[in-house]
Amino acid sequence: MQKPTVLITNDDGPLSDESPFIERFIGVLQRKLGWNVRVCIPATQRSWIAKAFLVNEPVVLEELIPSTDIAAEKNCWFTASGTPASCVNIALNHLFSDIDIVISGPNLGSNTANTCAMASGTLGAAMEAAIDGKKAVALSFAFFNRDISDNKAENACNIACSVISKLWDSDAWSKTQAGVFNINIPLVATLDPPIYITRMATTRFGSLYKRLEDIKPSDIHPITGLQIKNKQVDNSQLSAKQKQLRVAVDDAGTVESDSGARNRIDGEDGATYVFSASVAIETSAEENTDVWAVHKRAVSITPLQPALHSLGNAKQELLWSQLGFNPLDK
Repeated sequence: MQKPTVLITNDDGPLSDESPFIERFIGVLQRKLGWNVRVCIPATQRSWIAKAFLVNEPVVLEELIPSTDIAAEKNCWFTASGTPASCVNIALNHLFSDIDIVISGPNLGSNTANTCAMASGTLGAAMEAAIDGKKAVALSFAFFNRDISDNKAENACNIACSVISKLWDSDAWSKTQAGVFNINIPLVATLDPPIYITRMATTRFGSLYKRLEDIKPSDIHPITGLQIKNKQVDNSQLSAKQKQLRVAVDDAGTVESDSGARNRIDGEDGATYVFSASVAIETSAEENTDVWAVHKRAVSITPLQPALHSLGNAKQELLWSQLGFNPLDK
């Protein structure tokens, strides 16, 4: 049987502290399954960008040479200056005509619940592939104590390849009418963690931001454990007015009063906020959800469709009638 050709993308970019798994996973995929690999990934970190396209920014490609001993055909590995979704769209429509399946990931950290799923660049890229008619996987490696040691990473790659191979061999996309399988693999030493088919949990976020002045130099990213890098304000992206306001806030912040530092006011002109989401796996998650499975250090497989389903039911008909709206015919 002919081996499938897979497009690998992600939202963490090329191999780095923020993207530690991509080359290891591709190496395991080639050795374990023998699949043909094509790569198009963002040139830089693009997490939390969902399925966005930066419509005012041209996307520039550059050939990527893997840093480890991986079989990489010429003109088959690229970085792109765009988003994960744009990487997939360009790869499928301009670079490669032989793609059978798209794998987005492995992501550094889990992608569970509606809150993360709707913000995830990993999920966004997989959804773009499904919209384009391709079988797609969003793959994330969940960790629990910031231990991403080599043996756990290798184990997660092997488990992921085994799960994806079973889905492919069984033609699970057609049989379940799923467009995307959202797979979360725990970074654990256990060789055969339990595997659950799950539904997506429904949760909510509070604030995802802190005031710039409240970020300490030693602060680390609450998810990855890496030092926060987004503390510097990019003045090139600010208007002249915004630059003046930032200077005013900085100057005012250095003035000490008799009672100590001045009070900062949310919403004041020049106030600046830094993305600093803290997403923890909920211990009280509803049973059979993806969050519940990851908390159990199990593999979660959630079948998804690339659609926002409209809601309509008999209970709504009275409201629409009272408002003078015409409901859809049954």
